[in-house]
Amino acid sequence: MYLKTPKRYTPKGRKRRLISLRWWWLYLLTLIVVVIGAGIWDQREMFREPIERALMAQIQELEDRAATAQAPTPTATDSPVNYLNAAAAAYQRGALDEAIDNFLLAADGMPNDVAIHYELAHLLTTNGRAEEGVRAAEKAINADPYSPEAWAIRGMAYEWLGEFELALPSLYRALELDAENATAYAFLAETFIDMGKLEQAWEAAETALELDPANFNVQRNYGYVAEFSGMYEEAMQAYERALQLEPSRAYIAFNLVDLYRRQGQYDRAVSLLRNVIDRNPESAGAYARLANILLADLGEREQARDAAERCTAIAPNNIACLAFLGTLQLTDGEYNLCARSLDRAIEAGSTNALHYYYAGTCHIVIDDCARARDILLRGLELARTVETQEDIRDALAQCQVIVTLVPTPTPEGSTGLLDDDSILTPEAETVE
Repeated sequence: MYLKTPKRYTPKGRKRRLISLRWWWLYLLTLIVVVIGAGIWDQREMFREPIERALMAQIQELEDRAATAQAPTPTATDSPVNYLNAAAAAYQRGALDEAIDNFLLAADGMPNDVAIHYELAHLLTTNGRAEEGVRAAEKAINADPYSPEAWAIRGMAYEWLGEFELALPSLYRALELDAENATAYAFLAETFIDMGKLEQAWEAAETALELDPANFNVQRNYGYVAEFSGMYEEAMQAYERALQLEPSRAYIAFNLVDLYRRQGQYDRAVSLLRNVIDRNPESAGAYARLANILLADLGEREQARDAAERCTAIAPNNIACLAFLGTLQLTDGEYNLCARSLDRAIEAGSTNALHYYYAGTCHIVIDDCARARDILLRGLELARTVETQEDIRDALAQCQVIVTLVPTPTPEGSTGLLDDDSILTPEAETVE
């Protein structure tokens, strides 16, 4: 039996090619990429700038995000309008110091607003801060060199400083810009009266009144001219009209108080001052005048002292109130308190020789001659009458200091303790 061995199977098919067409697209794509890459490389300068810009933009965005993440949360800032509204509200209440503070903040945020600088300059000037008033007026002019109001308020501020040679050109410039500016004429009338030019003052005051009788500056300064002309009834009426137009202007009330007092109408003066205090409990000027009238005119010593103490609490550096209180303490035998109050008046800048004399006297009584000598010698330099010089010399002699006097004839006024306004000086009588 024969066994057959099966043949090995060999498949039949096509012959294998060296290059497979199955992958032809890959070869073609590689060729295209190589060609494009070579083209880009040849033109690489053209593509560099946009690519760099895109990269820098991405980098800057990342840096901004990092800075923002680390920066503190910004705090809200008050708008100048808010300060302006606060100033107006304080003014309506009669709180003039508060109004000034807010006007200052509003002016910083609105440097080109002439009206704000004008109001600020007016308030500063009439509240014993005329030098600051001049600076505010200058800012008004810088904001608008062609504003008649800006030049007018500059003239007023210089007038209140007594610098008439600077006041007049400013007021005339205001009238050049507006020949019918009633406020400028009113300030001009005040300037002329302080210069002793009564006829020119009346002409300016009457012109202002014709132009704008509803202007409180016009009414007040018309009254000012009338008062210095001896026409007290007409002056009172003008002051009263001015105060009706602007009840918050304490300096007008003080003009009227002084006139009531001159006419012997003490009750009306006290009533008006209490009204000012009701509107503005921080009015040191009102308390100073009230204390003086209560004591000198009405003999109300306790009430006067209370008013003086309130004044010094409100305004610790008010010379008039400190001197008034110190003199009361002297006559009441409270020498330590007297020395303290009058020392504060001197440190605040008093130039009244009587303040130095009374302070020296208090220091002598409490056995402090070293301090007394220093104060009395400074007071002697300020004394302008023989009587005051002799009083100071006698006080110095108690501390064994001998002084030879060289008298001067210029009158200084009464030296009696608490005699009317003897302890009040013009520089001390600021309205606030």
